[in-house]
Amino acid sequence: MKKFFALLLSVVMVLGLLAGCGSKDTNKDNGEKKLTVGLALTGINSNAVFIDMRKDIEKRCNDAGYKLITADIEGGASKIVTALENFINAGCDIIILQNSAEEACADLLKQAVDKGIIVASYDYKSDIAQYSCICSNYEVGKVIGQEMGKFVNEHEGSGKVAICSYSALDFLVERERGMRDGFAEICPTGEIVMAQDAGFANEGVPAGENFLQAIPDIQGVMGINDGGVLGVYEAFKAAGKSFAKDGIALVGCDASADGLAALKEGDMFYCTIDLDLVNQVSQMYERCVKAALTGEIDESMACVTYPVNPLHQADVQ
Repeated sequence: MKKFFALLLSVVMVLGLLAGCGSKDTNKDNGEKKLTVGLALTGINSNAVFIDMRKDIEKRCNDAGYKLITADIEGGASKIVTALENFINAGCDIIILQNSAEEACADLLKQAVDKGIIVASYDYKSDIAQYSCICSNYEVGKVIGQEMGKFVNEHEGSGKVAICSYSALDFLVERERGMRDGFAEICPTGEIVMAQDAGFANEGVPAGENFLQAIPDIQGVMGINDGGVLGVYEAFKAAGKSFAKDGIALVGCDASADGLAALKEGDMFYCTIDLDLVNQVSQMYERCVKAALTGEIDESMACVTYPVNPLHQADVQ
């Protein structure tokens, strides 16, 4: 009997070992590495389109069981350096960065890449990151200015226009330059009377109030993004302005969810420029995930350029 139980125990142990081996193989074959992703954007919790991007990446990470670490890098180079240091120290496998200061953070970017981290540069072409997603900000600005110029040409009014600018970031200064040139090209008789920094809705409200005070017969406002222009929209509505009564048009950029909602109202928010931003960043994220899991970079997608498409009220009804 003792021999029988000893034999039985041996069989059970062997079966247990086999089961253990089988379970390890299953995990190896079916389980994917759980990645940690770092996402750094300017105004990640306050800028309309960046909020949309963050929410989309959050959902993708949650669905895959990945950890997402976010950073607001409003403030420029010092914030970017801090975010990169934190991402590297946290063991991120992927870093998606609005890369507005590569000279200041080049050593950290190289360190990340050398550690095997997949780095994606948003808004700026990078000589270090494996992936970039960019646009010609001058050309985007020109389209914004051209749309504003078309409106002024096609509607009676003073021809006086204001700009929501953002002088803290070089790429948005370049976008503003395009806006001015595009407007002058289409509407040489129009006048850009003033500009005020307003990249966020809370900055756009006082900017809108200032525009109305300085230019009582203002015909339009164009901005480097939707966020600031949406703040102007709120200020103008609070002052009793409307398209039907005052013939005012507002032109934004980014086709954010809030911008599209404002377009659907059919009032002063006249046009936004769709750069397909959320989808483009989502696709870049997916390329990074694939590279992190396989170790292979898709060189054909190393640098992707955003499309540039104006959207008007009729396009979203």
